[in-house]
Order: sequence, then C-alpha cells, then structure tokens
Amino acid sequence: MNTVDKALIAFENVIREIVTEQVAVSEKRIREELSGLIDKTLDVAETAAHIGVSEKLIYRMCQEGSIPHERYGVSGSRRPVIKFRLSDLEIWRAEQRYTNYRGGQAAKGEAI
Repeated sequence: MNTVDKALIAFENVIREIVTEQVAVSEKRIREELSGLIDKTLDVAETAAHIGVSEKLIYRMCQEGSIPHERYGVSGSRRPVIKFRLSDLEIWRAEQRYTNYRGGQAAKGEAI
C-alpha cells in the first residue's frame, strides 16, 4: 500500500468520524424537539405554575368547569386527583386570549 492509499484511508476514517459525530448531534436535537410534541399531563400545582395563578384558583375553576381537566377518584370523593393535559391547556389559553381580545375591542366600540 503506497502513501496515497494510506492518506485516502486516513481521510475516509476522519470523514466517517465527523459524519458519525454529526449524526449523533442531529439525532439528539431531533429527539429533544420531538419530546416537546408529546402531550404532557400536569397536576394542579404544575398547572398553576404553568399558567401563573394560585392552586386555589385552579381548584375553583375546576369546580366551575371553566378549565379543561380530568378528575379521577370515587364519585363524591372529597380529594379526587385532578389532572390537566398540556395541549388542552394551551388550546384553552388561546381561547381565553381571543375572548379577552374581542371583549376589549367591543368595550372600545371597535368593529369585531
């Protein structure tokens, strides 16, 4: 094997290492992006922190049925487990923004 062949083999090995490293970096980035697409389930405390309100307000909104949630436990239970799907909360928040915006326009007498 001559010097040129050895240099080509070394060059190919370096390219393989670079490609392998870049594929690993890209795969990690894609996995991180996809993990954000999976719907997450939040409890009352997490939901309150996510929205920026108190847990007490979250419980009140659940009682009123004004926020989308899931209730688990025996019927009539004093301490049911309440869960929220992040995707439902984001849709609900968008609806709240829209409703508040339209209400603000109507109060100003602007065309809706």
